[in-house]
Amino acid sequence: MAGALRKSAHFNPWPSFHRSEGDEGMMAAIARMAEAAGVPPTRLMTDFATLAVGPGRIDFSDYERMRLYDEAFWGAAADRRGIVGVRRGRDLALAVNFRHDCLALANDRLASNAYLSAHGLPTVPILAIYRPGLASPGRSLIRTRDELRAFLEGHADRPLIAQPVEGDGARLLFAAGRDGRADIERLLDAVRDAGETSWLLQPQLVSHPDAASDGEQLAPVRLLAVNAEHGPLVLRALWRLGGRDDIVACLDLESGAVQAIFPAGSPHRLQTAPSGFAVPDWSRLKAAAVEAMRLMGQFGLIGWDVAATGDGPVIVGLDPTPDVALHQLADRHGLLDAWFHDFVSDRRRLAAEHRRFGQ
Repeated sequence: MAGALRKSAHFNPWPSFHRSEGDEGMMAAIARMAEAAGVPPTRLMTDFATLAVGPGRIDFSDYERMRLYDEAFWGAAADRRGIVGVRRGRDLALAVNFRHDCLALANDRLASNAYLSAHGLPTVPILAIYRPGLASPGRSLIRTRDELRAFLEGHADRPLIAQPVEGDGARLLFAAGRDGRADIERLLDAVRDAGETSWLLQPQLVSHPDAASDGEQLAPVRLLAVNAEHGPLVLRALWRLGGRDDIVACLDLESGAVQAIFPAGSPHRLQTAPSGFAVPDWSRLKAAAVEAMRLMGQFGLIGWDVAATGDGPVIVGLDPTPDVALHQLADRHGLLDAWFHDFVSDRRRLAAEHRRFGQ
């Protein structure tokens, strides 16, 4: 079952509803949500207004995306005022990560990969770097499109990942059943249109045998880790299983056991997980995120993507301003609980000291 759930790949955010579509569109959306929740539309309008001015600063797209109109979905015990919207989550992350001078380290894949690996943490190897127009030679540096084509043709016998050092645009090359020549031409077009940007060429790692039966698609665990007063710890975790419906697994934080699964775009379609289904090598995987968080002591909060592979856990990505929506949906629990309030207050105090002493 695990392999069947992971045939497809990337996270597609749910469509956002924009106020610019007009009051008629907004009322239609409210009517649709009211019908789904079985409550009058006027009640939802009041409910949304309350959450919009609350601590989570919910906007209308958050309200629909996270199914906040459905109190039964969240449960009677959930305090929906503690659920944060996308913008509020980003603002909190930037407040907690007050060393904004360090954000470039986390946002640059080449810099963060080199920094982590130099300290002994498991990262995806870099086979080559493509950066056009440079005069200086380098052992792993590719400087022209002809050199890039030659490199790709020489490595077409196994899947590769090509991605820019910043932003989106990762692509899988030479997967089984794909036309490798077409992959090469598409990548050459992409790097040409990207301008003066470095691209990383990395091997596609093989999943742990208990994480994916076909071994072609990594299924990373997304962990929210913090540097708290008494050391780094993992606050939340979920497993991105992928598949056509982009399946998400709710995890027990202590054991890594899968408690339930749901499609990312339809969180109300919660299903019981198969018995014994768990993240392989969970203790080491979680420990990798904790140790990486300890190393990145400049930051208060980072979202880590760590994959279980046949050679052990590997850090495949990090985000200093992570979207916490899926974590809140998986846990049915808002980010702004009492512990996190205290954590943010402590980080604001440290930020004030940092400014005062010019550290």
